Amino acid sequence: ACGCAGVFTAPVAVGWLAQVFEEEGALDRLETFTSLNGPAFYRRTPNAGRIRLERSETPVESAAQVATGAGPVVVFDPGRPLHWRVAGREE
Repeated sequence: ACGCAGVFTAPVAVGWLAQVFEEEGALDRLETFTSLNGPAFYRRTPNAGRIRLERSETPVESAAQVATGAGPVVVFDPGRPLHWRVAGREE
């Protein structure tokens, strides 16, 4: 059997980051944290693509598992409601 340690957050990571930044009163710093600090540190050009985030009063539903060729992978769930999601992308 093969395995690896880690937490699968890809489907919900940006939504959780938005929620944490909102809770800390720092939503205005989210773009810098997620999109600009890394490229600046590595002296790279930031990506030109953009995403649009949306906040909902009703908690966002997310899949508990994602199917893969090697079997299902459980998605990160901290056991509390998530209110942010990626609502669109533009390249």
